[in-house]
Order: sequence, then structure tokens, then C-alpha cells
Amino acid sequence: MLIAVSLRALRNFPRGLLTRLVVGGTAISLTACATTAAPPPAPPPSPPPAVVIEPEIDPTPVQEPEPVRPRGVTPRHLEGQEVVRAALLLPFSHPNSAARTEANNLLRAAELALFEHGPETLILIPKDTGGTAEGAREATRAAIDDGADLILGPLFGDAAQAAGRVARRHDIPVLSFSTNTSIAGDGVYLLSLPPEQEVARVTQYASLRGVERFAFIGPGGAYGSTVRDALSDNAEMNGGYLAAEESYVGGVEAMTSAARRLAELGFTSLEAEEALEFRASEWEPSVDAPFQAVMLPEGGTRLRTLGPLLPYHEIDPLVIRFLGTGLWNNEESRREPVLHGGWFAGPDAEANGAFIQAFEAAFGDEPSGIASHAYDGVLLAVFFANNDGVSRRALEDPEGFYGANGLFRFRSDGQIERGLAVFEVRRNGFRTIDPAPRQFEPAAF
Repeated sequence: MLIAVSLRALRNFPRGLLTRLVVGGTAISLTACATTAAPPPAPPPSPPPAVVIEPEIDPTPVQEPEPVRPRGVTPRHLEGQEVVRAALLLPFSHPNSAARTEANNLLRAAELALFEHGPETLILIPKDTGGTAEGAREATRAAIDDGADLILGPLFGDAAQAAGRVARRHDIPVLSFSTNTSIAGDGVYLLSLPPEQEVARVTQYASLRGVERFAFIGPGGAYGSTVRDALSDNAEMNGGYLAAEESYVGGVEAMTSAARRLAELGFTSLEAEEALEFRASEWEPSVDAPFQAVMLPEGGTRLRTLGPLLPYHEIDPLVIRFLGTGLWNNEESRREPVLHGGWFAGPDAEANGAFIQAFEAAFGDEPSGIASHAYDGVLLAVFFANNDGVSRRALEDPEGFYGANGLFRFRSDGQIERGLAVFEVRRNGFRTIDPAPRQFEPAAF
């Protein structure tokens, strides 16, 4: 498939370097003048990554032919030089328009990283997966024929698993954008931000503030179950436990019933004087409450529907700390008064803000919530091009890397570990109450 690269977008870049894109097997070189300007202040955290509920992964391996490593496509002006080739596998022709839009966002973020940081010897090779496992296998084979040293993508878990089966026979690492943790390992790494890590970070922070008894109220299904299990596991790891849980399937009526059931554990409304006293003092976990913090893994309109139902049933946010996932990381959350004072974990605001501003300057609109993963993938390819080439050992460096969302590193099992901050929802935005780390503790894996 021929993937068109917008020349208008490339001309509008604020700064650039010699760029190498291989499109449909043809090398294209573009030259732009570099400029230097003082960076503007970082904006608040980015919108949350899209939640993709993916189908079950087929565990049946697909037999691949014996590998034959090709010489690889090389632009004429780079003949004789050591070249690093990064293939970008995305569903450009997916039947769903949202998936196609996301693919284009990821491509633009990859182009941005290449223009900003790419050396002359780094080549980016976009390939279309169509959004299917078979499409991913064919795209991976085509990328290997073009000499790819690194696979960035695919977006969906089944496609990433299929790509991994082909790539590992050639010892080529795959950096997938999927949040499906079951596909990681044996050369497949996750560049995404799984919700388990957001839950782990905010649960640990709440535990340090004295919370021992946690509750969960959220949607049924894969995402809700993932968050519920992560909350239970991390509460126990930090000396606490999951004291109550309620799930629902549906809208307002189902949410209302779940909130009512949760409140039946025993809550009473605050008197006016008590409410004033709570507002005037620093929050501390209630000794008498059935639980001291409650996780609400919703976002947008659904979060603004669920949140007020809890105080309506006497679960008061002045007494019980409301917790959230990355779905809270948007403007709608701060518009809901019930959520003010709530906590959630998210990417480093300074790093992510710089990426958002660069993307807006280049393309005229905001990046999607996961576009930064493609940016980081190209940054890793830049690192390899400037050093000793691509290897799993280099990818698993315990000191990690620093990208558009801050600090991150890969474990040997393919899982990603990110340095996240904890934010508090305020009327005028999100306040960082526990900054993201600038370096990792020694690896325990």
C-alpha cells in the first residue's frame, strides 16, 4: 500500500533535519533549516489514552518459514553507510474510521520525532496492517524484506502477537502500542501505558497517606476487571485490602443501583458544621468508615454521571477520597465539583506538555492520547542509530529512557515500567501532588 506523506505538514515543521521516509519502497529525502527557540511553558497533562477492549488472543502458533535476512532497502545517498531501519506497522486501511484516524496520529507523531531528532542514517518505513492479524504478518514480512531492524506497532494485541511470531525468527524486537499485557515477552515489548500501572501508582500514594481500606465501583467487562484486580493486588502489596466492590453494566440506572449497594455498608450525611470542619482541615483517612478511598474507573460524561451518585447516597468525598485512572485526565473531570480533591496517576506533566506543544506547532491540532507512544518508539530508534544498533539487551537497560511521557524502561518479560506522577483534581486544573521520578530505583526483575 502506498502511504502518502503530507508535504504541507512537512513544510510547516518549526525545525527539521534531513528526513528519511521509505514509502511504498521508494526513499524520499527532504531537507529543512533548523531553528532554535526558547521552549514555551508546559501545558497541563494530556488527554488520557484511548481504552481499547481487544478480542481474546489466539494462542495457537502459526508456523513460519525459515528466516532469510535480506540486505534491506537503502536510499542512494546512504549507500555504504550503517543504516538503522524502523518499520511502523499501523492499521491505515482499517474499516473503522476511528482506527484509521488513530493510525494517522501515530504516524504524524513518529514523523515529528524523526524531524526533531533523527540522524541521517535512520529510515522510517510505514506499513499497513489493515488492523488484522494476517495483515500484520504480511506487513512484518514486508518490513523484514525492506531490512527492518526494529518493528514499531502494531496497534492491536492480536496483530502485535502475529507480528511478534514473524519478527522473533529474525531476532527483531517489536515495540507494540497495545495495552494487552498478555502479548508481551519473547521479543515483544509494550510501549503503551497499561491501566494496571496507573492503579498501582495512585494506590501506593494513597497507602502512604494512611489508606488501608479501598473500594471499587466501576463498569463490568475487561477494563473494569483489570482495574479492580490491580486495585486489590496493590492494596494488599501496600498493607491494605479491598473492602468493597460493585460493578455495573449499563447507564445511569445501573450506576445508581451500584452506588446504593455500596452505601449500604454504612454511611451518614455530614452536618453543615462537620462539612466546614472537613473543608478547613487536611484530609485524613476516616477511622470509622467502611472504606477510606474508592476507585471510579470512568471518564468524560460517564464519570460525571457516576461521581455525583456517591454523595447522593451519602458517600461524601470530604470523608472518602475518590481515586481515578488515566480516564480522569481531561477537562471534563475538573468541571465536576464532586471530583475536586480526587487523585489519579498520569504521565510526567513537563515532558508530556512539551510533546503536545511540538505536535500542535507542527500539525495544528492536539495529538491523540496514545500518539506519544509512536514518538517514543522513534526516539528509541534514534538512540540505537546513534549507538551500537538495535538489541534486546539495549532495550532492557535498567536505567531506562526518557520520552514524551517521562521516564520509562522495559522489563525482560516485555512489560513496560513508567515513572508516573500523582495529580489532584482542582477547579482550575490538575495539581501535581507527587512528581514523576527522574530516575528508577535498581531493577528488581
